Amino acid sequence: MATVKMRINGKEIIADENKTVLQAALAAGFEIPHMCYSEQLKPFGACRLCMVEITKGGRKRLVASCAYPVQEGLIVETDT
Repeated sequence: MATVKMRINGKEIIADENKTVLQAALAAGFEIPHMCYSEQLKPFGACRLCMVEITKGGRKRLVASCAYPVQEGLIVETDT
């Protein structure tokens, strides 16, 4: 299984490439509030409670972490 390196709140983590930002963050010990996420269901980001700020290619935006895939070099902030 391939992995990617990314940063969450300044900490570099390694995550499986088939995971979402929420799954990677929870596995690394970060707390991100979430309500509609369930391991038994396909992610769809309906409640938006798990919003995080990502930086990709120098651009920042808000995404639902339960539906956003991890990517190499992604920078995630959970408390902005």
